[in-house]
Amino acid sequence: MEKLNDDKIKENHSDIIEFIRSSYALKTIAYFGMNVPISNLNEPFLAVTYSLKWIEHYKAQNYVAIDPVIKEGFSNLLPVEWNAGGAKNTKLKTFFGEAAEFGVGRSGVTFSVRGMAGDRALFTITSDSSAKEWKKDQEFLKRDLQMLAYHVHNLVMSSAQAEKRPAPKLAPREIECLKWKASGKTDWETAMILGITEKTVRFYLDLARAKLDATNITHAVVKALNHNIILM
Repeated sequence: MEKLNDDKIKENHSDIIEFIRSSYALKTIAYFGMNVPISNLNEPFLAVTYSLKWIEHYKAQNYVAIDPVIKEGFSNLLPVEWNAGGAKNTKLKTFFGEAAEFGVGRSGVTFSVRGMAGDRALFTITSDSSAKEWKKDQEFLKRDLQMLAYHVHNLVMSSAQAEKRPAPKLAPREIECLKWKASGKTDWETAMILGITEKTVRFYLDLARAKLDATNITHAVVKALNHNIILM
C-alpha cells in the first residue's frame, strides 16, 4: 500500500471532522494531536474546520500560550465545558472575542484522548446555540463525541503507519447510500435520488455499518471516508 503523505493525511481527516461537524450542526471542530508519529511535522498535528485566517492569526499572536482550552484539556481526563462569556481577564476576553469574529463558537466542550504510546489529543467542539439549547444538547453530544474523539485519534495514529488496513468491500448501492448520507441527504432524499424505497436505503446503510464495524451511521461514514471508500 502507498504511504499517505502529511498533506493527504491532513486533508482526509479534515474531511472527516467536517462531516462530523455538519452532522451534529456544530459551529466548529478542532483535533489537536501531540506525539503523533507522522513524519516531516515539526508541530502538533491539526485537523480543524476553522478558517485559515484564524489559524494564521492564532499562531501570529502565540495564543497557544494563553488558550485555556489547551491548558484545561490536557490537564483533565473528563470533558471540559467552556464559555467565552466566562473569560476573567482582558487577554482572555480579547482571545475569545477575536475567535468569535473569526467564526469560532462561543461555547464548547473539549475531550481529552490519551494513547498507550505517549500520544495525546484534544478534540474540541463549539456552538453558537443559546445557553438553554446548549445545556439541553450536552448529554447526547458528550456521549457521541467522546466516542468519535477516540475514533478520530485512532484514525490519525493508524494513518501514520506505513500501510493502511485493507478497506472493507462494500456493494455499489451501500457506497452510494453512504455517499449521499455524507452529503447531508436524508434517507427519503437518497431514496428519491436512487429510485429505491426509503426502507431499502436504510437496509443498505445498515449493511454498510455492519461491514465497517461501526456503532452508528455517522461512525460508518467516518470510517468510509478514512478508507477512501467515499470522497467528499
